[in-house]
Amino acid sequence: MERISWSIQGLHKGDAQKCYDECQTLKEITPEAVLNKAKNKRTELHKCFEWDDSVAGEKYRLIQAREIIRHFVIVTPEETEEEPIKVRSYQVTTQRNVYEPTRVIMQKPDEYLALLKRAKAELEAFKQRYKTLSELETIFDAIDELLTA
Repeated sequence: MERISWSIQGLHKGDAQKCYDECQTLKEITPEAVLNKAKNKRTELHKCFEWDDSVAGEKYRLIQAREIIRHFVIVTPEETEEEPIKVRSYQVTTQRNVYEPTRVIMQKPDEYLALLKRAKAELEAFKQRYKTLSELETIFDAIDELLTA
């Protein structure tokens, strides 16, 4: 029998197996359906949500703020007719927890290495998430080659 656990331990207060089982009772597993199920205080899913609206509202606004920052792109016009260069900002988790454009991060060796390490970890996570899709095998090979280089 399959056993269900959280991919990140300690992130959610509810028991992963019980929450999964509750989700399996839904007609369709959508965020709206899961939230509606969790509104019942007797469910395990209920433990996974912040029900204090002032706390939840502040957390949601922080998520929105992160999304705003992550979706900015600096467009550098070029003399040619090619598409302009777009530079995104990333959060580099070092002693400073700020977002900076890649061109700034590239000038700071420690932050650049941290960003590169995170990018490689995300590639590995992508590979693990979709490893059952044989159509992506060439992409997985390229990821493996990059990660072992």
